[in-house]
Amino acid sequence: MVGESPYLISDLDKRSRRRRSFAERYDHSLKTMIPVRPYARLAPNPMDDAGLFSFATFSWFTPVMVKSYRHTLTVDTLPPLSPYDSSDTNAQRFRVLWDKEVARAGPEKASLGRVVWQFQRTRVLMDTVVNILCVVMAAIGPTVLIHQILRQTESATRSVWVGVGLCVALFATEFTKVLFWALAWAINYRTAIRLKVAVSTVVFENLVSFKTLTRISVGEVLNVLSSDSCSLFEAALFCPLPATIPILLVVCAVFAFFILGPTALIGISVYVIFVPIQVFMAKLNSAFRRSAISMTDKRVQTMNEFVTCIKLIKMYAWEKPFTQTIRDIRKRERKLLEKAGFVQSGNSALAPIASTIAIVSTFTCHILLRRKLTAPVAFSVIAMFNVMKFSIAILPFSVKAAAEASVSLRRMKRILIATSPPSYITQPEGPDTVLLLANATLTWAQEAGRESDSDVKKAEKRKKRLLEKQRSEAYSLSASAPGAAGPEDRSGGGKSVLHNISFVVRKGKVLGICGNIGSGKSSLIAALLGQMQLQQGVVAVSGTLAYVSQQAWIFHGSVRENILFGAKYDHQR
Repeated sequence: MVGESPYLISDLDKRSRRRRSFAERYDHSLKTMIPVRPYARLAPNPMDDAGLFSFATFSWFTPVMVKSYRHTLTVDTLPPLSPYDSSDTNAQRFRVLWDKEVARAGPEKASLGRVVWQFQRTRVLMDTVVNILCVVMAAIGPTVLIHQILRQTESATRSVWVGVGLCVALFATEFTKVLFWALAWAINYRTAIRLKVAVSTVVFENLVSFKTLTRISVGEVLNVLSSDSCSLFEAALFCPLPATIPILLVVCAVFAFFILGPTALIGISVYVIFVPIQVFMAKLNSAFRRSAISMTDKRVQTMNEFVTCIKLIKMYAWEKPFTQTIRDIRKRERKLLEKAGFVQSGNSALAPIASTIAIVSTFTCHILLRRKLTAPVAFSVIAMFNVMKFSIAILPFSVKAAAEASVSLRRMKRILIATSPPSYITQPEGPDTVLLLANATLTWAQEAGRESDSDVKKAEKRKKRLLEKQRSEAYSLSASAPGAAGPEDRSGGGKSVLHNISFVVRKGKVLGICGNIGSGKSSLIAALLGQMQLQQGVVAVSGTLAYVSQQAWIFHGSVRENILFGAKYDHQR
């Protein structure tokens, strides 16, 4: 079974992971730290054999681009997927970590965010180290080298070789800064891909293990597998980048204080004030997007119902009411997305505004205090503030991605901790019996949607009190109609659909079922598949079942294409 195999795999994987040494676990990553690997051409994917410069600059992708320019790329000509990025490898590792977290804290208190951190912890720490080196290189250029170059131009005893050396050093620092920045993005992209495929695969495995969706709507399932996985991708991509902002603020504040004096603290304070404003606007943007996600769930669910019941809607000419309903939902969703877009645009505009305000206010106060302002000092401070602007500009995207990822993790956790109800299907005693229903009364599981467990318990308590008042009347009604369902439902409040069904199908026999629309034919098939809840009686099935629903559909194309379905057209046939 899908729900049982991960636990068996996790135990084996835990034991195997204990035996693996540090070199075995990080051998592939350590080889990537080699600057150039010209003779490594053994891996099927060129990225696995890339050196540090090739990995950071994505030059390993150049042969693929040349091949796509000369010939049309197909699935056969593309390099195979790297085994380190495959869903099998990453999903198995994520399942091991999740099972360990559930065993430690329990299903309700288990933190999916902690598991995500453990899954990508090493790569995030490496990305932080690379970002720190990038910040160091970015700070050395404007704070030290540009200042010395400008002082060299004003010096009476300037030397050509000193100036050339300073220019070469400036080029080296800028080149190293760009290289480290590209390396950070390369690490983040691969980390985000691994996290996305791991979480999506584990969630999908849990979904396919359910026989029916009880508390999860179809729209929510589609959004979890599409938009929520993209939210985790963006979080893994942007969230590690602002980790160096405090270091950059401290370094720039100390250097500005030494070269400009106390007035430099005015510009630093402007950046410090703008940071919480950006965080607040990013959280406001996330709130609008969370509301929009709930409307998206509702829209997708309504569209699914619309497509499923399209024949009934066309028959009763209900196109206009349903179209208006979908338009209203889409209108509310669009308004929320517009508000989120306005807030995001305003937040993105704060970074250049903060830099300009910081520079103008700093120089204005410096001049009003009648302090000396030279060209080397002015250009050095401007270059330093521009470096801070570039780093702080990432902050709104990171806060937005983190807020959306937290919502996505809560929605995914609901799926991961959800369990499929135990199967009520048993094995028939007779060797010739294929299907057996004996006085079976079944009901559909009550879909609770987004209701919490406390709300469900309160509703059940209110329903029990109401049922106690109507117990005598309901029992008399059930006695007068033996085939009707009683007032109390053993499944927790669902209405009985099939009442006292009894029949036997033996080997070699054919049983035909006919009836009006809504008489329970589809429910009977669902009962045999184990997708309903059994209140009383017996449902027995010998062996396994294969079910193909009769649901006609067409794709966008001509009548001939829908008939041939990719086959060659035969005029005589």
